[in-house]
Amino acid sequence: MRDLLESVVQKGLKAGASFCEARFFEERAKHISVENGVAKSMSSGILHGVGVRVIVNGKWGFASTNVSTKLSVERALYDAIGGAKSISAQKGEEAVIVDQKPVVDTVVHKAKLNPDDISEEEKVKRMLEIEEAARTYSEKVKDTFVSYREVLSKVIIHNSFGTLVEEITPRTMVYCNVISKEGTNMQTGFESKGNVAGYELVEAIEIEKFSVKAAETAVNLLDASPPPRGTFTVVVDPDVGGLFVHEAFGHNSEGDLVFGGQSIIADKMGQKVASSLVTIWDDPTIHKNGHFVYDHEGTKAEPHLIVDKGILVGYLHSLESAAKLGGKPQGSARAQNHHSSPIIRMSNTYFAAGDMTLEEILEDVKTGVFLSGSQYGYVETQKGQFTCKAEQGWFIRNGELGEHLRDVAINGLTLDALKNVSAVSKEVRIEMPGMCGKSGQSMYVDAGAPYMRFEGIVVGGRR
Repeated sequence: MRDLLESVVQKGLKAGASFCEARFFEERAKHISVENGVAKSMSSGILHGVGVRVIVNGKWGFASTNVSTKLSVERALYDAIGGAKSISAQKGEEAVIVDQKPVVDTVVHKAKLNPDDISEEEKVKRMLEIEEAARTYSEKVKDTFVSYREVLSKVIIHNSFGTLVEEITPRTMVYCNVISKEGTNMQTGFESKGNVAGYELVEAIEIEKFSVKAAETAVNLLDASPPPRGTFTVVVDPDVGGLFVHEAFGHNSEGDLVFGGQSIIADKMGQKVASSLVTIWDDPTIHKNGHFVYDHEGTKAEPHLIVDKGILVGYLHSLESAAKLGGKPQGSARAQNHHSSPIIRMSNTYFAAGDMTLEEILEDVKTGVFLSGSQYGYVETQKGQFTCKAEQGWFIRNGELGEHLRDVAINGLTLDALKNVSAVSKEVRIEMPGMCGKSGQSMYVDAGAPYMRFEGIVVGGRR
C-alpha cells in the first residue's frame, strides 16, 4: 500500500499538482445493541479505500475510491486534478498551505485485551449483564438500552512533503441509556465509556457506577422539581463544564471557522476573552477518547493552548488555516474516512484546574443552581450564543445543595459567561467520550473541566 501511495503522489506532481496527498483508510468495526433484556442486533463491517487530495492552480481537488488497486487510485488522482482544474478559472479563495518538514513514522496503539480474543457470546453476555442491572433497579424503569462498539482503524498518509506516517488505533465504546416513567413524567439517565483501548475497557466497568448509576439518575429525576426561571449564580460539574468548553468555545477556536468569518474570536488574538481564572486546552496527546499521534494531514499532534489565564493565545489549525492565519499546525485536521477531506477538529478539550475545592466554590453562593451531567448543547458560533442542557441540578441556598431539579438548561453569550467565571476547582475530570459532528463528518472527541462557578447565567425553567 505504501508503494502505491508514493507512486500516486509522484504522478500527481508530474501532472501539475503543487501539492499532493494520498491517504489510505481502513476501519473494522463491530456493534452490539441490547434493549430491554433482548440482544437486538450484532453487526460487523469493513470500510477501506484511498482518498487523494491535490492543489492545482491554487485550487483544491479531492476524490476517493473504495477499491485500493493501482488503476482505481490513479483514477481518483486524475479525478481530483480534473476537479481542481475545473474550478481554477473561478474567482475565490486560493488554496495555500504551510510547508512542513517530512516525517516518517509508524504508530501502533496496543490494546491490553484484544477484542478478537473475546468470543461474541461473551460480549453479548456482558452487555446483557450491564443492561439487566439497570432494568431491574426499579419498577419505574421502563426502557433500557446498552450499546457496544469496537473499532480498529488503520490510516496511512503520504504527501509531497515526503511525509509517510501510519497509525493503527483500537477504540472501544459502551453507552447505557435508561428511561424512567411515572404517569406522564418521563426522565432519562445516561452513562458512557470510550477510549483508545481494547476490551479491557469493558472488563473495567463497575456496573454499580455505570448502568445502575444511569438507572438511579433516571428514577430520582421523577421526583425532582422543574427549575426556577431567571438569572443565577451557576456552579457546574466537570461534565457540564466539558459540554460548555466544547460547544461554546471549542468550535469558535477552529481555524477554518476563524478565517471563514464564523467565529466570535476571529479578531481577538492576544486579547482578554475570559476571566483570568480561565485556561483552555485542546490536547490530543492525553490518553482519552480524542487521542491520536498524527492527524490526517500527517502532522504530529501537540497540546494546543487556546486561552491562557483569560487571554486568547491560539487557534486549532490545519495546514491551510495555519498559512492563512499565520499560525502553526499542531495536528488538528482529521477526516471521518477516505471519502472525506481532513477538516479542523477538536480532540480532548478542557478547562484547566484552579485552586479551590467544590465546598469552597459553593460556600459563597447565597442563591444559585448546581448543574451535573450533560445531555446536549449547541452553539451559534457567529452570534456567540450557547445553550447547554444538563442531566440534573440542585438549588443552592447559603452554600448548601437543596431541592433536586430536572429539565435544566442554561443559555447566554459565550464571552460574557467566560468573563464571569468566579471560581475554579483543583479537580479536573475528562470523561465525556463521544462523536462530534461537523460538515457532515463525525470524529472521536472527549471533553472535561473542573467544577466552576459562573455569575449571572440565565437558567431556563417553568416557574
